[in-house]
Amino acid sequence: MSMPAPLRLSRARDAPRGAAADDRIDRADQGEAAHRSVAPAPAPTVDPSPLVGTWVSFDAATRGLVRVVVALRGGRLAVRAFGASSPAPQDWGEAEGDAFAGGVDRVGGAGGVVGVVGAAAVGFTARYRFGFVDALLAAYLNRRLLVVDCYSVFGDGSGRSSYFSRDHFYQPAESASRA
Repeated sequence: MSMPAPLRLSRARDAPRGAAADDRIDRADQGEAAHRSVAPAPAPTVDPSPLVGTWVSFDAATRGLVRVVVALRGGRLAVRAFGASSPAPQDWGEAEGDAFAGGVDRVGGAGGVVGVVGAAAVGFTARYRFGFVDALLAAYLNRRLLVVDCYSVFGDGSGRSSYFSRDHFYQPAESASRA
């Protein structure tokens, strides 16, 4: 079975509506060969407070993450993960995280989709690079519970397969009252 030829866009106006072409002006039709880039708007703020606090795994026998601590440091999200280990959980250290709102809204002029200013965060990502393995945490809130997906990719030449794990967390009452 042959694969179809890839789609080729010859001019900015050939791109799908809402694509990066909206950020360029195609002057070829006016005799000019140059494109002018429009500076991107600053990212809107996302309120990370729903994520902040200590999160504990529901599964006491998990072989994945047992605890996740989310904090604000200098206006940035800081994520500290703890993996299952004996006799004590293994501290993965602190990684910078990115908070995400639940959607976007049209704000500003010219109908540009730039985000929801001050929207409450519903999820985050954080990346850990350990040398032998890279782990991407992608977390989201589900009815005040935190679901954390961990994507692990081995880069040490060991032949181990990349893998996915998911853990579910709750905030103990004392952590929720401080957040």
